[in-house]
Amino acid sequence: MIIPNYFEDLSIHNVNTLPRRSYYIPFESEIEALTNTARQTATNYLDLNGEWNFHYFDNVRKIPHPYWTAAFRDQLEMTPMTVPSCWQLAGYGQIQYTNVELAIPFDPPYAPYENPAGLYHRTLDISEHELAQNQDFHLNFEGVDAGFYVWVNDQFVGYGQISHSNNEFDITPYLIAGENHLNVLVVQWGDMTYFEDQDKFRYSGIFRDTYIIKRARIRLEDFALNTTVASDHKNAALTVDVLRSTQTLEKYRYQLLAADGGVIAEGEQAVSEILTISVEQPQLWNAEAPYLYTLLLITDNEVIRQRVGFREITRDETHFYLNGQPIFIIGVNHHDTHPETGATVTLADQRRDLELMKQLNFNSVRTAHYPKSPEFYELCDEIGLYVMSESDLECHQVVDLYGLGHNLNYNMMAIDAQYGEVMADRMDANIVANKNFTSILMWSAGNESGYGVAIEQALIHGRQLDPNRLFHYEGYHWRIRNNRDFTYRPELLDMISRMYASFDEMDELYFNDGVDKPFILCEYIHAMGNGPGDIQDYHNYMEKHPGFAGGYVWEWADHAVDINRGTEQTPAYRYGGDHGEYPHFSNFCMDGLVYPDRTFHTGALEHRQVFKPVVILEQDLEKSYVKLKNRYAFIDLKDSVDLKLEVFDRLGNLKETHSLEMPKVEPYSTGTLNLPEALIHDESVYMLRLIYLMQGTQNELGFDSIVLHPLEIEQATVSYDEIIVMDELDTIKVNLGNKHVIFDKGTGALAQVIVDGENLLKGGSDWTIWRAPIDNDRSVRREWYQANYHVSQTRIHTHSIHEQEDCVILTFTGAITAVARQNSVNFTAEWHIDKQAGKIDLKLDALKTKEMPFLPRFGLQFVLPANLTEVTYVGKGPHESYIDKHNLNYIARFETTVADLYEPYVTPQENGSRNEMLALKVSNSQQHVEFFAQDKTLSFNLSQYSVTQLEEVTHRDLLEVEDAIYLHVDFMHSGLGSNACGPALADKYRLNQDFTFKFTMAF
Repeated sequence: MIIPNYFEDLSIHNVNTLPRRSYYIPFESEIEALTNTARQTATNYLDLNGEWNFHYFDNVRKIPHPYWTAAFRDQLEMTPMTVPSCWQLAGYGQIQYTNVELAIPFDPPYAPYENPAGLYHRTLDISEHELAQNQDFHLNFEGVDAGFYVWVNDQFVGYGQISHSNNEFDITPYLIAGENHLNVLVVQWGDMTYFEDQDKFRYSGIFRDTYIIKRARIRLEDFALNTTVASDHKNAALTVDVLRSTQTLEKYRYQLLAADGGVIAEGEQAVSEILTISVEQPQLWNAEAPYLYTLLLITDNEVIRQRVGFREITRDETHFYLNGQPIFIIGVNHHDTHPETGATVTLADQRRDLELMKQLNFNSVRTAHYPKSPEFYELCDEIGLYVMSESDLECHQVVDLYGLGHNLNYNMMAIDAQYGEVMADRMDANIVANKNFTSILMWSAGNESGYGVAIEQALIHGRQLDPNRLFHYEGYHWRIRNNRDFTYRPELLDMISRMYASFDEMDELYFNDGVDKPFILCEYIHAMGNGPGDIQDYHNYMEKHPGFAGGYVWEWADHAVDINRGTEQTPAYRYGGDHGEYPHFSNFCMDGLVYPDRTFHTGALEHRQVFKPVVILEQDLEKSYVKLKNRYAFIDLKDSVDLKLEVFDRLGNLKETHSLEMPKVEPYSTGTLNLPEALIHDESVYMLRLIYLMQGTQNELGFDSIVLHPLEIEQATVSYDEIIVMDELDTIKVNLGNKHVIFDKGTGALAQVIVDGENLLKGGSDWTIWRAPIDNDRSVRREWYQANYHVSQTRIHTHSIHEQEDCVILTFTGAITAVARQNSVNFTAEWHIDKQAGKIDLKLDALKTKEMPFLPRFGLQFVLPANLTEVTYVGKGPHESYIDKHNLNYIARFETTVADLYEPYVTPQENGSRNEMLALKVSNSQQHVEFFAQDKTLSFNLSQYSVTQLEEVTHRDLLEVEDAIYLHVDFMHSGLGSNACGPALADKYRLNQDFTFKFTMAF
């Protein structure tokens, strides 16, 4: 190999990089610093993003010549490559998604012999004037995966690694006036790979911004800010500690400016002394009201701008406190991911994600599982989100090593002292660069790497760097697996953190005996596919237990590759295994609250509603008021939330809409909202829906429903002169005038419904217990398949006909059976065909076999003609709803279509159910079929896709609309949960009991 092998040497983290420093861009003047809105427009910023030349090598070890030198430059064929980007998405190498398993053999610190590399080349034009300005030129790479070598004008500059960190090089000595050649060789695998085993697509290349900043020769280099706030909030202080500067710099000037530009403080300060700026009556920063001041640090030829918020983060045994006020973490984990550009995300992409988080009531983000680009933190400062900034560390692969006990082996690398310096260096890269961002309240040592001396070395180093913020590491839980003689230091961590813990486990391990630190779930309610289904349960548990300080949903967005990127075609998303890769982890990356294009999953709306900032605590309808609870910690509802009132009539129709004035309700307090008396006492009103809007927008933050009077369900009745029953070989026919109802003796269900010679049932009906498994059925589906639920069938044992004067009663006894298995359900179904009312009533009594797994569902599936597309229903809507995911909805009358009931999960699965159904009508201009709940509300699905197709087809763009409509009317549909990576579905959400199923059918 013709380059030094730095990428397989654990003792080398970088070569010739400049000492790490806090992020900033040096401006040319105070005016530029105050008026600049994008760093690319700064005079001292030379943007290197754009088109480079590129060559892909299958193996870095077999590069025959130094093509980064002039002697060989023209001998290599190069093609255009956009920087930043991921080379896999440009057609080079292997697109691969894997989770726990490494994409290479486990052989640290060695990479595979076949180790791909990419050579990047571009030219820079530097004028003699620029070189004569007494400036240094510092080359910055904000993200390169994985190890990379840099040459300027044939001279080796240095080597860097840690994929999600900035590497800065002084290239001043290598530059010449005129055309300069910059070459970067990126190596895909190395010792760093064993510390970057995050659950994500494994992309390579220069994937974040690259630029040069011009620096004055006499300058500030690194500084640390800290803010403190008096307990009465009347005073605050900002300290500026210059950690490093050039030796000849003795003093600097400073200004602290308010958001409106007014000067709060200014003066001159010796670099050798810590500057303290006191501010009276400060505007404090928090995620709800993110007020930022501007600090200017001024030297003769440079101005450094840092926006800063006054805030102080502390904790006790049960709470986190910001500026003395307890805060609750409503958080989400966030990967950098885009369906067209992979790990390369723009500033606009990041802003969109963060603004959508705010719309969904999140107040915190965990940077899973690596630091972000600095502009991300600037956005969090501005928009208002509490940040847990996580170091670029994950060694999860050790649990998949053969024969070493899976999770029992979690600590394999963490207890090995040789890795301590590596892990500490990754903590260093996180903290040093990002230490001056206001939004960062917590540092995380990394993710899923076990626990031991190496992790503690990182935590110790982190606390030395920053004694003022909180420290997190979930892997402390795995100390119980450490069999070595090691004394743990729990004081290094400021919280108890767990992932996906069940309520029973949390009770047993933590809350029954009381916690001594705030408790968080750094990952929970795994948001994969149709789910999560237990958000409300977790919220209730958090509220019930003092010391529960919040949690972070896993995760923000589905990861996918759009194979139609760059075309006008509809996006077609692909995930693990779709690219011929091995190993892969299938669609486990499709686990976000939002789709790859950032459209909200219904789970996102469920989370928004459960964690809404306003809630009705009590209501007094006689006096026409409700009590509102403000869940915000810092802002008054009157200053932050608008109110809209929707009025529904007794049939469930939206009747009118009003704007209301939000009363003044201080943080964590209650206030009275007076409602229009005329509406409260109007007998024609069924419900008022009070909608909370982000002030000045139409972005809904949540709602509450106030039911005033019962709903009225319209049921048309038609009487007939006579009923005629015909008992035939395999059917029973019942004639009602122009209507003929035919029952199948083999199923005990309707085979045909003929009205005026037209059959409303294209494919009949049958009892069903099966659903197209959702992602959260990942574990239980194995039991369901073992029980042969997916191939269940109906066996009728007996039938009888009982004719009365006004009705006919058909009784069928039977079972849900499957080949080679015992019955899962035994039932007796009674059909009442009523001559006077012209309707059909079903009463089915079912005995669930106790030994069999809980049922996915139980109901009746009807196959309807494809032209029955119009849908009207009274029940939970307007979105899909299930027994454990329904808070996003309310009960009313909704009009929609079969196509619009579909929820387009990228991996096809059960979707679109509406529960708590009272009435349903499916129709076209000539025909209709109706269903009405009796004693208990029901659920229904209507789909253009059969359960079989949803189960068998792997991607939504491959689904084919069928020439039929599939209607499921269910007694119950089992819940969704979050068991793809969380606790098993709670018993209360399982269909695992005997039951009685009733409905009325009309047509």
